[in-house]
Amino acid sequence: MFCGKCGAELNEEAKFCSNCGAPIMVENRQEPMPNYYPNNDHVTSNQKSKLVAGLLQIFLGCFGVGRFYLGYTAIGVAQLLVVWLGIPFTCGLATIGGIIWTIVDGILILCDQVPNDANGVPLKE
Repeated sequence: MFCGKCGAELNEEAKFCSNCGAPIMVENRQEPMPNYYPNNDHVTSNQKSKLVAGLLQIFLGCFGVGRFYLGYTAIGVAQLLVVWLGIPFTCGLATIGGIIWTIVDGILILCDQVPNDANGVPLKE
């Protein structure tokens, strides 16, 4: 800490400057509020519906639609590839696993296990 009048270095507990005698003005800094949560009302217009995402994922999950809706394009592409490339390459075994994956994923979305979209915006009920 330095004196605002003469620039001399000051002791942290000093009330007056030892060099020029000027009173030390201590700024009252507000302590952070530990239980403060910002109001996210401004993002309500961009919120995606949890119900829509879950139902899209359950019924159209073989196309990755629920994840594309939420903005998770990598997961949507992975689901699309597993389900549709599993038909010719694994005689449908990967397809069955992919369909189970998409249904479980839709249930997880509906049960709040995916609370935000890809942009971090909370899903609305």
